[in-house]
Amino acid sequence: MSVQTQWQHLEPRPEKKTRQLCIRGRNMKVWHLVQPIVVGGASPEEMAGRYELPLEAVREALEYFRANEQMILEEVEEEGRHLREAGLLRD
Repeated sequence: MSVQTQWQHLEPRPEKKTRQLCIRGRNMKVWHLVQPIVVGGASPEEMAGRYELPLEAVREALEYFRANEQMILEEVEEEGRHLREAGLLRD
């Protein structure tokens, strides 16, 4: 995990059974905020507007994602595998 220990806009949410941090005050994992940027080419400004978040929060989430990319992508893949096995997601 990242060396930085305090994030202004991110927080752990153990009840969500996730290793990645979540957006403070939202029911949203970091991946759900940064995925449209990383995969879809959306801008941080677009995502800040879409979710009514400060641009600083989106930039912080991107910084966290970049520092923890492998762990987050592994977790996303694991969640996808579980959903496919349960018949809730198709390839």
